[in-house]
Amino acid sequence: MDRQNNKSVLTPIQESLLILAGLSNQIKWAIDSVLLEDRIKDENLKFTISNHIHIILCSFLEEWHTLEKLGVDKKLIVILKITSPALSRIRKWKGLTKVRSILLAHGHRDKKGMLVCPWEVFKEYNAPTAYAETMLLGKCALLATKVLLKYYKLEYNTAIQNFSETKRKIMDKGIRTIKDIDAELEQVTNGMLHIAYSYNDSELERLF
Repeated sequence: MDRQNNKSVLTPIQESLLILAGLSNQIKWAIDSVLLEDRIKDENLKFTISNHIHIILCSFLEEWHTLEKLGVDKKLIVILKITSPALSRIRKWKGLTKVRSILLAHGHRDKKGMLVCPWEVFKEYNAPTAYAETMLLGKCALLATKVLLKYYKLEYNTAIQNFSETKRKIMDKGIRTIKDIDAELEQVTNGMLHIAYSYNDSELERLF
């Protein structure tokens, strides 16, 4: 679907409804995956999922701000007031976007390209370090979106219908199975070995 068709069939509010619904789905799936009884003690998984939720939350806040800028009619003003406690709880952490940008999006480099250590970032910018806090913020986003979509049920359903009529199937790209991973990785490893051996350097060969 091209972007011009999007603009012709969706209002600005409908665009935000669809985007916020999609982001909320990602947050819900992430939370659900880590709160299962057999996974809740997996610290590596909780760390990874928390980082993912943190990234999506920042996108959520950006889109919610876009929605707020549309708040000129009484209906939208009302729902923004009702959902404001949930948004305020998320926005309590003023450093969410900075931490996302430096640590999660740009690999521990600041805007000047300089290496930044995590403890320095969290010292300067206020953002949660505990996974439960990040989960709570994710649930606040889910709650706000749930109320928003219920209030705008007609507009949301119309947006889904219009969007569905113009959507295109995404073609499969990339390998699909664990067996494929092993086979492809073996080829990559062999390629690296071949290059290492070409230097006739035993130290390089021992890397593998």
